[in-house]
Amino acid sequence: MRHLWLLLLPLVACSTTTGTFDAGHEPLCYAPLDGGVLQSGLVAPVPGCSRPQAPTGVIDLADAGWSKQGGVLVVPPSAPGTPLPVVFGFHGAFSSGETVRARFKLEGPADGGAIFIYPNAVQGTWDIGPTSFDGRRLDTLLSLLAQNYCIDPARISIAGFSAGAVFTLFLGCNVPTPFHAMAVVAGTNDTRNDTRCCKGTLSAIHIQGTVDEAIPLVEGQNARDDSLFRDACQHTPTPVDSHCVGYSCPAPLAVNYCEWPGDHDIPDFAGAEIWRFLSAP
Repeated sequence: MRHLWLLLLPLVACSTTTGTFDAGHEPLCYAPLDGGVLQSGLVAPVPGCSRPQAPTGVIDLADAGWSKQGGVLVVPPSAPGTPLPVVFGFHGAFSSGETVRARFKLEGPADGGAIFIYPNAVQGTWDIGPTSFDGRRLDTLLSLLAQNYCIDPARISIAGFSAGAVFTLFLGCNVPTPFHAMAVVAGTNDTRNDTRCCKGTLSAIHIQGTVDEAIPLVEGQNARDDSLFRDACQHTPTPVDSHCVGYSCPAPLAVNYCEWPGDHDIPDFAGAEIWRFLSAP
């Protein structure tokens, strides 16, 4: 079954590709909703900061009425009116928010310091087309968060694995305005995202297995290089710790790269490294 899933992943990730991206074709970029938060961002304080305390704990998005496809919202207890960072986590193809939550293991390192939301893709895998269903639903989810919880508009980040990493790159390229940073685990732009659509800059941490059968090493390295080029960073790495290297970028931007001797998977160190990166100023 694992091998069948690996074969399917490139196909589903490419199902809404914008083409071969040669100079003879106009880029088909994502068109966010007019007036939506993915287009304009959020302004502090958000409405949720002045409302009574909304439910905390682990909340099913379907039970909350936020998404009929479901997913998981994790809200730690906090002092009323205290803005919290937000991290969206996107699962692999035909997986679930609950599964990627368990595999990322982000909440332990965060220790109650952020709100996490792991939605399920509308069609089982992520739509990266010009009128992306998932992009528009993310707009709705972020609006609902801002209406109901005290979140920090300057600390909203996105993270994804596999097809979810492709979706993360897609959002970070097309609509970076609302986001503080992105975390990409086994992600690629090659034949999936048209980088001509990219606007502005966005800090990024890339994690890639050296023997990944679904997203080859060179594609993960290319995605890293896209971030370095976009953020005008130097290409000479310096060690950050035993797992990752960093690059010199214009402040406040940062790019990290963490290569590990693994296949198409999320390494055990990913949660701690992603939180370290996303929680940095």
